[in-house]
Amino acid sequence: MDMLKDSRYNLKPEFPPHLSLGVSKEKFMLKTCAIMSIPLILGVLAIGWQALWQILISSGTVLILHTLIQFWESQTERRVSYPTPASPLVLALIVGLSMPASSPYTVTVGVAALAMAIFKYLQGRIFTRKFVNPAAAAKAVLLTILSLMIFLENPLRVGMLYHPHHLNLDLLSSAGFTSAISFYETDTLTAVQSLIFWKTHGWIGGASGLGTLVAGIIACFWIRLKWRIPLAFLSVMTVLSTGMGLFTGGDPLSRIALHVFTGSTIFLAFFMATEPQSTPMPEKSQYLFGISLAVLTFVLQLAGVLGGSIIALVILNLFTPWLDKIGHKRAIGMKGGK
Repeated sequence: MDMLKDSRYNLKPEFPPHLSLGVSKEKFMLKTCAIMSIPLILGVLAIGWQALWQILISSGTVLILHTLIQFWESQTERRVSYPTPASPLVLALIVGLSMPASSPYTVTVGVAALAMAIFKYLQGRIFTRKFVNPAAAAKAVLLTILSLMIFLENPLRVGMLYHPHHLNLDLLSSAGFTSAISFYETDTLTAVQSLIFWKTHGWIGGASGLGTLVAGIIACFWIRLKWRIPLAFLSVMTVLSTGMGLFTGGDPLSRIALHVFTGSTIFLAFFMATEPQSTPMPEKSQYLFGISLAVLTFVLQLAGVLGGSIIALVILNLFTPWLDKIGHKRAIGMKGGK
C-alpha cells in the first residue's frame, strides 16, 4: 500500500464493480437481480409458467442450501461466507435462466445444488476465489455425467448438452443449416425473427435475444460489468457467423440469428462470462478472453453442441490466472516494466 501512495509510482488499483460504484456488495447483487428480471419476465411471457417453475425451483434449492451452510458456519464458529442471500440469489437466477424450460426439474435441482455447494461455497472456501463460473461449471459437469450414464434409456437426451438431435445437425452446409434453423419457425414468425425476438425453445434467459441484449447493455452501464468481454465475444461471433454464411452460400443474417441470439450465447455473454473472479481483470486480457470464448463456442456449435458455450467458458476460466498476468501493468522500475 505504501507503493500506491508513493508519487514515484504510477499505480492505479482496480476495484471490484461494487466498490467502483460506491455501493455495498449486497446492493450490487440486488441491482444485478433487478436487471436479470428483464430476461426472466420475457422468458415467462414467451414460454409460459413452466419457465417460472424452473426459476422458482432453482431459487428454492440455492436458498435452502445457503440457509443450511450459514447455520453450519455459525454453529462451528466459522466466518460466514455469505451473510445475506443476495449473492446466492444471483446464482439461483443465473442457473434458472440458463436452463431450458423443458429441463426435468430434478436436473435443475441438481445443477443448482452443485453450483451452490461445490462451485460457489466449497470452491471459495478452498481456493479463496472462484476459478470457474459456478453455474457454468455445475451445468457442464452434471449434464456431461448424465450423458455418460449408458444404463439410462437415452443418456444423451437426458443430459441435453450433447443432444442426439443437435449432434446430427449439418451446420457446415447451406442446405443443412437451412433445415436446422427451420425448427424455430412459427405460424407468425420466420426462424430469424423467432431467434432474435421471441422463441420458446432453448435457455429461458434467451427467450428474447434482443431483450436480453438490451438488459445486458443496461447492466454494462448500471453495474459496470466487464463490457469488453461481451463486446469482443459477440463481435467475433457475428464476424464468424457472417463469414460462415458467405462461405457456404447461405444467408449471413440467419447465421447471426442462430449463432449469436440463442440463449446460450446472448445470455452467457453478459451474465456468465463477466463473473468478476473467474474472468480477467486487465483490459487487454478481457478482449483476448472474449475473442477466445467466441472461437471455441463457434467451433462447438458447428459440431452440434449448441449449448457448448458453457464448456468453452469453463475452459477459458481456467486460463484466467495466466491472462491476468500477461495483461498486468508492471510498475516503473520493476523487471519487465517500461
